[in-house]
Amino acid sequence: MTMKIGLVIMDEDPVDAVKVAKAADRAGVHSLWSIDYYNRSSLTRAASFAAVTENAIVGTSVTPLFARAPLALAAAAADIQAIAGGRFVLGVGSSTRRMNQDWYGTALQHPAPQVRERIELIRQLIAHRSGPFRFDGRFDSVAMAHYERAGLPTEIPIMAAGVGEHMVSAVGQCADGFVGHTIASADNLRDVSLPRLAAGAAKAGREVTDIRITTQIVAAASTDRAVARRDAAAQVGFYATPKGYDALFPDGQHAAERQASRDALARNDIDGIAAAGEAMVEDRAVYGTPEDIVEQLRRYADVVDWALLYPPTFGVDPDRVRANEHLLIEVAAAAAGGSA
Repeated sequence: MTMKIGLVIMDEDPVDAVKVAKAADRAGVHSLWSIDYYNRSSLTRAASFAAVTENAIVGTSVTPLFARAPLALAAAAADIQAIAGGRFVLGVGSSTRRMNQDWYGTALQHPAPQVRERIELIRQLIAHRSGPFRFDGRFDSVAMAHYERAGLPTEIPIMAAGVGEHMVSAVGQCADGFVGHTIASADNLRDVSLPRLAAGAAKAGREVTDIRITTQIVAAASTDRAVARRDAAAQVGFYATPKGYDALFPDGQHAAERQASRDALARNDIDGIAAAGEAMVEDRAVYGTPEDIVEQLRRYADVVDWALLYPPTFGVDPDRVRANEHLLIEVAAAAAGGSA
């Protein structure tokens, strides 16, 4: 298997997350990723991972592009790259309109062009050395009479997430890499996302082969296969609820199960969500023993360059999340030729 295997570290407690990062780096895991949520800062956690590791790539999967001012995001990313000694990858995403409006107080009216422009602005902010800086775009404007950053990195790889046609095409036009959604099937990535990325790349005079293809994959490891399947199904069922992810279910695929999951979510019925997810879990997650997961990952091997194992947390006890992470370290380390 030539694709690289990374680990998304999901612990709510950042102290636990740092411990997992250190263990994964010692084991030889290829890459370590933080998430951003209302109770987690992807940038803070990525900085801590970078500080306690030596070899693994450190990335964010993903940082909301519009939750922070562009200058603040660029400054944080440059700091992390310096701490990481060049091992940092900034993964970004638009987030949903509701999250932008209700969580961040930001209007997101034209997501794809806003993402393209924001990525270009961040690149310019990071590349700048000294002297005045000015950017006047359709959505963003930044002006500084003095912007001195001679001692900081000038380049950071930027990967961007996408689900719908316009956003995936935008990623193909502007980003160094693509991040597939956590419950995108291998077939969806191959047959839907890659052609859209290629079309976007062509618009920008690029080749799709210039874009690193990654995806998060729900991954539940346990000696008890039934427990692993249930945890994976709950996460898949939960992520299947937003209508904004319809592109992951073309032609109305799993419409009944998705509606059942929405109804269960409205009742706060975790078991109901897991039950709905059971019908979708086979091709949208990997689960079982570490050996089972290695075998199931093969369906992604000709599609993605980096597979980012995403431990389920929805309805999962924190101790089981941590146990899963350590089993997934074995999977990722074995793929890298390391040892846990």
